[in-house]
Amino acid sequence: MHCELCIQKTYIFEKKWKMQYKGCAVPYFEWIDTTQCVAGFSTRRGGVSQGVYASMNVGLHSKDDHELVVANRKKLFSTVAQELKPVNLHQIHSADIIRVEKDYEKEVQADGFYTTERGVLLTISIADCGSVLFHDDDFTVVGALHCGWRGTRDGVIQNMLRELSQFVVPQKLSAYIGPMISKENYEVGPEFQEYFPTEFLTARNNSLYLDLNGCVEAILREGNVGKIYNAQLDTFSNPDLFFSYRRDGQTGRMCSFIGLK
Repeated sequence: MHCELCIQKTYIFEKKWKMQYKGCAVPYFEWIDTTQCVAGFSTRRGGVSQGVYASMNVGLHSKDDHELVVANRKKLFSTVAQELKPVNLHQIHSADIIRVEKDYEKEVQADGFYTTERGVLLTISIADCGSVLFHDDDFTVVGALHCGWRGTRDGVIQNMLRELSQFVVPQKLSAYIGPMISKENYEVGPEFQEYFPTEFLTARNNSLYLDLNGCVEAILREGNVGKIYNAQLDTFSNPDLFFSYRRDGQTGRMCSFIGLK
């Protein structure tokens, strides 16, 4: 798929909702950009990395040249939210959630964080695992989490909703589910029958496949989240747009981001 075609394309996921592909020098998908909040996710396009990491690899823990990753991150974040300070986690496939303030510097091991501070851009690294971004109706708190199968199984989404409930009831939250590997391509082992309800598992050709996207959305609905938007984009089957660990093995990372202005 050529970039010129993507620039003209608007992805529509729910009635009255549009998520736009921003075809600029650093292409990205925009969930929301108002005077109070910005949210979206990057693609693999528009960066300076080479080879399997071409080209917008923002994964600090990948085996890419660190200077190139830093240059990519600077280029991306200056494009999407120049006035905000980007912060990130050392993601470990856990269910741990932390609160961050504007003076957050150290990369803490966790898989979700939230803030009430303005001027902070929460960023989550993704390839095939999912991400969910949150904000309340009045834009007083935002959150971002990484949800692979382990974190989803262990309650990372529920833990985030519990933390955000200090500030707002779930009915006043909006949640944005980013791209991840689809149920058609996420082959898993038989032990996953012990981890997830059968409605999220499909047997096909003597193999088992997990619907991680559907599971994430179901948990959000069970948590009474007011508005849920789902990108429904498969990282595995879109090599022109997204990195995918399952597809390529050694690969880069995109990121989902959200911040209060």
